[in-house]
Amino acid sequence: MWELPIAVTLLFSLAITGLAAPWFIRKMREKNQTVKDYYKPDKTQLANNGGILTLFAVFTTIIVVPLVFRILFKFEMDFPREFTELDTAILMVILLYAFYGVLDDYIDVGRASKILLPLMFAYPLVIALSGWSPWVPFVGETSLEAFNIGIPGLGTLSGSMILRYAIIPIYIMVVANLKNMHSGFNGLQSGSALIILSFILLKSWIDSNLENMYTIAALIGAQAVFFWYNKYPSKILEGNIGSLAVGGAIGAALVVQHYLFAGVVMLIPHIINFLMYVYWRLMNKRHPEDPKYTIAKFGKVREDGTLEVPNRFTLKWLLPYYFRMTEKQVVYSMYIMTLAFCVLGFFVPG
Repeated sequence: MWELPIAVTLLFSLAITGLAAPWFIRKMREKNQTVKDYYKPDKTQLANNGGILTLFAVFTTIIVVPLVFRILFKFEMDFPREFTELDTAILMVILLYAFYGVLDDYIDVGRASKILLPLMFAYPLVIALSGWSPWVPFVGETSLEAFNIGIPGLGTLSGSMILRYAIIPIYIMVVANLKNMHSGFNGLQSGSALIILSFILLKSWIDSNLENMYTIAALIGAQAVFFWYNKYPSKILEGNIGSLAVGGAIGAALVVQHYLFAGVVMLIPHIINFLMYVYWRLMNKRHPEDPKYTIAKFGKVREDGTLEVPNRFTLKWLLPYYFRMTEKQVVYSMYIMTLAFCVLGFFVPG
């Protein structure tokens, strides 16, 4: 029942984004909404904040497709009349993270607030969720109702409530920030996100669990077109509005589909990137005078087109630090790594 509506949603979003993308890129350039591409010899100016385009396509799809479904329902065709409550909640999470991305682009909210404030953004989804028995490695499905914590003066918190109100907001926040951090090269963030989102949708289809995947289908359609213009050599960048919104969507989708541990496996390259960065920051504080630990945001491009990176302390810089590689080669190596862990995560039950 769900396969055709999901396909219609994805294709409609893809078409809307494909029609709007050339116009959007031209307008952003005309309005000087551009940033330098530091990994090109001529420091090309690229249109920025392409996440706005992705959001436009997703919201247009979410508005129009249910109307189409309602019309078809009048003709007694077997289509859902509207999106589910969880789909709407995922959309709210995307919107909140996107708005936060706008703030970060324009006023630089700081690292501390990126940890604390986004915890609230998951609560539209938390409210819509009901308890479930999560799958735990080496244990299987585990009921949380037996795990209760008594709080004097407040009552008892069940394991399910702790999962929904404490763990899930942290999970989504972490995923969003992991996606935002693992970027910097043409197509790196958008391509890896497209791979992860596609595997979430594929896994949901195999599990006959597509009911709440309309928002994600719309996002995949929009992200596929955006990736076409964002891949090397890029014509547009996503900005924090795009990377945080897509990261929030991935986290929300993994939660809704109960793929918490599968998501951890799929995101292992992003987790490794984060741990490398933490090590870098700690060593910088411990040895501030050592040039190899100096904090740097960008590398350089040699005359032969290969990358010259400051150190090996982020995943995207690790290979070009030891080998002469172009930006395109590094990004494709990141895709292969993401794809490998998504295949592994595909076989994790929950």
